[in-house]
Amino acid sequence: MRTQAMQRVLVIGGGSGMGRAAALRLAADGARLLVADLDPAAAAAAADQIGRHGGQAQARAVDVADPESVAALFKGAQEALGGLDMLVHAAAILGDTAFIEDISDQQWRRLMAVNLDGAFYCARAAVRLMAAGGGGRIVLFSSVAALTPTPGALAYSAAKGGVNMLARSLAVEAARHNIRVNVVAPGYVETPMLAGLPAGFAKRIVQKTPLRRLGQPQEVAGLVAFLASVEADFITGQVLSPNGGLVV
Repeated sequence: MRTQAMQRVLVIGGGSGMGRAAALRLAADGARLLVADLDPAAAAAAADQIGRHGGQAQARAVDVADPESVAALFKGAQEALGGLDMLVHAAAILGDTAFIEDISDQQWRRLMAVNLDGAFYCARAAVRLMAAGGGGRIVLFSSVAALTPTPGALAYSAAKGGVNMLARSLAVEAARHNIRVNVVAPGYVETPMLAGLPAGFAKRIVQKTPLRRLGQPQEVAGLVAFLASVEADFITGQVLSPNGGLVV
């Protein structure tokens, strides 16, 4: 696929899992990256890995639930990259499995702050920066949990459903700035987040998935790379879900 020439990309949540895989793939395709994560050591490790493979990447720390931290990150992106062509927002938390009667106000607010508010803060900052530069691409990570109910994941699912509608609405608004906005809503992928779920959960998911396996981070990264390519120039406002047939 043909990526945009010397694309300047910010990957948030790029220290591990699917975000890291996306960062590695985009760097391999020739993009210059700023890798951001709540864990600065993880962001630095991802940037170092990119550098060892001949790519260009810098690392920053960010707390997406803090609008001041997000503002500082995007200011840093402007300084480090000279502008921004693409945002990949993959930062998220899952939280504890709980039914609604057991979800505290604090748990609800924390999940919304990171998963939905964070997506809003980052998308807003990206639009401001990209509009000044003539356009760009935004990819927000959602989840298959936003497409089908998952008992015990009500708060997470609600937040990710909000991300889907945020992106669809923003795609219409931001088109006037030549900004394309899409969502990647992965199914169950072999990542550290999935490993933190209760014992036996992954096995049950595999049994329900028509392809009878978990996804791999590199497969999701391939979809992100497609959205970064010129082949995706006419795609905006879409929720793309690589989920092995779990939701059809």
